[in-house]
Amino acid sequence: MNHKSQKRIAFKDIPANAYGLCIGILLVFALFIGLFLAYYSARYSYYSSTDYQIPVYLVKDNALFHLLLFAGICLLALLLNFLFQKLGERQRLAGYLFLGLCCILYVTVCLIWVRDLPYYPSGDQLNATAAAHYNLDGNFIMFKKSGYIGKFPYQKGLTFLYEILFTLFGDFCYPVAAKFHIFFGVITMIFGYLFVEETSWNSICKILYCPLVLFCTPYLILTPYTYGDLPSISFCTVLFWALLRFVRTGHIRYVALTCVMAALSLMVRMHTWIVLIAVLIGMVLAAWQKKKLQPVLAGLLVVVSSFGAIKALDYSYALRSGYAITQGAPMILTLAMGLQDNDGGPGTYNNYQTTTMSEADWDNEAAKAIARENIQENLDHFKADPAYAKWFFKTKLLMQWIEPSFETLMSTRSFDEEKPMPDWIDRVYYGSLHDPLMKFANSYQSIVYLGFVFFLPVLWKRRRENAAGYIPLIAIVGGFLFSIIWEAQCRYVLPYYLFMLVYVPDGIHFVGDWVQKGIKRIADN
Repeated sequence: MNHKSQKRIAFKDIPANAYGLCIGILLVFALFIGLFLAYYSARYSYYSSTDYQIPVYLVKDNALFHLLLFAGICLLALLLNFLFQKLGERQRLAGYLFLGLCCILYVTVCLIWVRDLPYYPSGDQLNATAAAHYNLDGNFIMFKKSGYIGKFPYQKGLTFLYEILFTLFGDFCYPVAAKFHIFFGVITMIFGYLFVEETSWNSICKILYCPLVLFCTPYLILTPYTYGDLPSISFCTVLFWALLRFVRTGHIRYVALTCVMAALSLMVRMHTWIVLIAVLIGMVLAAWQKKKLQPVLAGLLVVVSSFGAIKALDYSYALRSGYAITQGAPMILTLAMGLQDNDGGPGTYNNYQTTTMSEADWDNEAAKAIARENIQENLDHFKADPAYAKWFFKTKLLMQWIEPSFETLMSTRSFDEEKPMPDWIDRVYYGSLHDPLMKFANSYQSIVYLGFVFFLPVLWKRRRENAAGYIPLIAIVGGFLFSIIWEAQCRYVLPYYLFMLVYVPDGIHFVGDWVQKGIKRIADN
């Protein structure tokens, strides 16, 4: 073989090698995150107290118990896999029947909960819906610079959707909103199942996914249904599946569905930008893998259409309200707050944005200058005291990622005083059911994080498969990194926790399969 031929072959191999390098880098980041979360979730937890006077407090866990519980789950999965294989060609039908059963159980539990819960929104949740009410009355006071939407314009999409809901079902129709919330949970379960069905090597994984989501019911029914958390998770789960199908089939209808889901998700939660960045990265990897440009064009279309939808909403509100839609409180203010040790813990909310904007007389440039100065002060402090910096960022991460309920109890502890509080719900929030619920969620969280860690060897084995399947993983990595610098809020990391669930069944099956092979080797010898 001549020198020129060798050069051509080497050049041809570069894309494949670079693709493998990218997956390797993703694996390293994911491995660090997974080991960090699995280690600390097995050893500690941050609990919400029953009096809610302090946001969270540290509790030492029984790590051996969590490890043994995870081992038991893996052995159970091994047994289920053995039984499931006996079904032969009926496996797919059995899977769909099991999915339907889990959805029915989920809906039943949720309906009982929302029927009896006298929840009434407060804070951001109430402000977003109040803005919708005012807008429908032609009062756009919330759009002033000092108004709620004026300060936090990223809530306008949620407000717009509540305008539609209030138009259809009447003002402040929170019971209707609660039932929509249940629907979003079902959509998450169904499309997550379809995603796992597309990506997993073993069909038992999709069966394992169903109870994993079902055990998330305490989070999902406690997530504030007047906020955008669960709708965003639901829209993103559909988005992940649709992109997977597009890369596999090339059908444009999946791109159209993705564009709609991305726009809706971005309207209700601006953190969707992390997912959209993950979409771009994943589509570049898919294009690299397939040696076609279409995935990149599809990714760009998803991002551009989502951004366009938000800008169109800005234009619409500017025409209706007479107020120009600005960026509101600059993001750098939230970044500055994320570096402060506040009463609730490192990086928690302390109304810094509003007080700084007021101090700057609602002038964005002046507010940015104050924030830059505050950021530099904190960075200088971290540099001068590395031990403090380590404590600060470690504590900030753990407070967000190993609080078992993701502070959903704390987020929904505002009630309609005119409605009676059922005794059993009172005990969930303040009494004898509070700690058992926390302990259950704590053990379950450890199983999820351990399952995620054991998925990573599977990731490396299947690195040549559909690259769109890694988009949720890229979003998880991005969400973890973002949580280091942004406002510390447990509920903000819940989407990434639920995204993990599409990978956890493979991790559990990997351990069970490894045990089975080990036993077979011992028996053969």
